[in-house]
Amino acid sequence: MSSSADRARNRIELLVPNLTPHGAVAPLGHDACHGPMTSEHIVIVLGVGPGLGLSIARTFASRGYTVAILSRSKARLDAWAAELDQASKQVEASSGGAAAFECDALDPVSIRTAVANVRSHWPERRIGTAIYNASIRVRSGFMDLDGEKVKQSVDGSITGGFAFAQAALESMLEHGRGGSLIFTGATSSIRGRENFAAFAAAKSGLRAMCQSMAKEFGPRNIHVAHVIVDGLIESQQALDFFGMPKGSRFPDGGVLYPPQMAKTWLFLAQQHPGSWTHELDLRPAKEHF
Repeated sequence: MSSSADRARNRIELLVPNLTPHGAVAPLGHDACHGPMTSEHIVIVLGVGPGLGLSIARTFASRGYTVAILSRSKARLDAWAAELDQASKQVEASSGGAAAFECDALDPVSIRTAVANVRSHWPERRIGTAIYNASIRVRSGFMDLDGEKVKQSVDGSITGGFAFAQAALESMLEHGRGGSLIFTGATSSIRGRENFAAFAAAKSGLRAMCQSMAKEFGPRNIHVAHVIVDGLIESQQALDFFGMPKGSRFPDGGVLYPPQMAKTWLFLAQQHPGSWTHELDLRPAKEHF
């Protein structure tokens, strides 16, 4: 147990500029791989479907970032990658681009291979932002759960997130110029609900892992953030679930809209190291909390 003198000395080391344990932080947009867009900054998004994942990728591409999109269905990704590539290269003073990479979030080897393929695809560029947007949403009564369902949910959030973080961190630590790791959470990250025991265990575990990484890698100029998505995301699946006709929309303020949500990931990736957000909640105006 530390003494009062030790605790006082630790406070002084944290507060006095000359003794701060944090290394010098490079100016944003010059030497750091976070902050405003630079031509060498690669953004990886794992878990890209037609909703939030694609909106995140579009948001970064529209600012000129180099964007890698990862998912199990590469055939579907290729058309999106072509769109993102064109959008990224149209930005003034950008030599960005985009490409699609096959990746199974339930397979750590597949994740590491995909990240390695991203690095080899753009050997002169560096991973600056890595976004983990994958999960397996298991809904089941507790007594109906089996080990395989629990494992699938845990693999989709914790095991996959762990493998992705290690692969991205390896690149960030190697180039030594900082970066951002951003993980998508859910209501179950902080509150367990009936019939979501496996999902709550997985999402709360991912959140705790993010907290540990933030403390370990923050001093090395790597920003780790966790986004709690606390509300229904507008999608065709959600419209079908509520029996709404095709082409209809939810009332404003009742659901989360992916294009608006995606701006949050850009905001986090561009934060200055002097003021990092490590966790935030996203919810529509009319959501109960």
